[in-house]
Formats: sequence, structure tokens, C-alpha cells
Amino acid sequence: LQILGLSVRRCPVPACSPGLVSNSSRLLPASCLTILQPQNICRSSLLHTTASNASYRNTIFEDKARNKMGNVNVMPPNFLKHNEVVYPPTKPGEPERPAEVCHSRFQIKYSMKKLWFVAVMVRGMSIDEAIKQLSFYKRKGAAHVKEVLEEAQEMAVRDHNVEFKSNLWIADSFVTKGIVVKGVRKHARGRKGIIHYRYTNYYVRLREGKPPEHYYAPEKTGNELMADYIRKHRQKEIFFGL
Repeated sequence: LQILGLSVRRCPVPACSPGLVSNSSRLLPASCLTILQPQNICRSSLLHTTASNASYRNTIFEDKARNKMGNVNVMPPNFLKHNEVVYPPTKPGEPERPAEVCHSRFQIKYSMKKLWFVAVMVRGMSIDEAIKQLSFYKRKGAAHVKEVLEEAQEMAVRDHNVEFKSNLWIADSFVTKGIVVKGVRKHARGRKGIIHYRYTNYYVRLREGKPPEHYYAPEKTGNELMADYIRKHRQKEIFFGL
């Protein structure tokens, strides 16, 4: 069937297709016509999130078997090597070494600067408190961080001999820059501009035990600052003096 030079065929429409197919003359029901497109565009592995209004990543580096795109590492492997470290057994009388589990998610379609706020917020929290806070956080990146924490919690119990899944706290949580895909955006009078599609890597380290009272060092009081000032001046030395 030929319509205005477009080759179309009569076939059922996948669930992710829009409701109508548009051309320059009229709107055609999508249930009747489907423009020929690449297959398997609705794979579950392309989903960014489990939300109902999920978006899709239509980039070439989504295949997990592809580790490099040019000179850029698509899946940096070094952080996950911490899970393979085997420590010697502790000696009698020494404190027991807490279990740790590292997990990450690479190439999240989200801005690194925006995801940084979410990553910093959950530092030093217990795993249950972090998941509870992320469930009500309004930023879209919170859904990705929450899924990574739930996966790391499951890995800790299954693979790292953690007895209670709630006995974990977030020791490290940070982001790094992922791949930047350049696209073309049309401007007026036939001009074109560059649009950047930015991706982000997220890393988390869970540690067994209760979270510390202060993850960051608390601000010093006036008396403590005065004591540091006096100590610093008393430690001064006069070089080449009598």
C-alpha cells in the first residue's frame, strides 16, 4: 500500500506505538497502518524505570555484550571488583569485619548534576530509611537509585552472607559521567544545532551494621574552634632564633 510515497503494511500494532499515524493530508488509525520500523523496540531491557509512563533508550550501546563505544567504557568494571576481594579471617579479640556489597547501574538516561543530589541525600542512611525517603522523592532519578538499592540489598543476603537485610547502611553513594550522545535539533531558516543526550553512572556501597551518628563531621562549636586556635599557635616554632 502506497500513501504519499510511504511504504506501509497492514499488521497489528505493538503496544508502544502511538495511537495515530500522521501524514501531510490526514490522520490514519494506527490499528490499520504501521510504518515499517526496527523490530524489538519494546524490549523490557530498554526501559528506564518501572513507572507506567516509562521512557525508552533507543541508542546503540544498550547491549550488555558491548563494553566499549569507541574509546569510552560503556560498563566500567573496576568498582564491582570490590565484591571479589577475599579478606583473611579475623584473629581472636579483633572486631568482626562487617560485610560489604558494591553495586552500580551504568548509562542511566538522566543528568549527572541532577542525580548527584539524590546520591548525596541517601549517604549515611540505613537501607530501609533510604528506600522510604526515595519512595516520596519528587526527582525522577530517585526511581533509579531506589531500584539499585533494592538490588544491592538482595545481593547482600543472597551472595554475601548478610543475615538480616535491614541491617545495612549506605557507606558510599556517588555518580560519574556516562556517555554523551550528540543529536541534531532544527532551528529557524534551515539552521541546525547540537543537542546532547547525557547518561550517568551510579555507584553504591552497602555496609553491614548500624549507620554512624554523623556521616559527615559535625560543625565545631566556638569552644572547640578556640582550643584549636590556641593549640595551633602553641605549636609554632621560631626558626634560626636564639
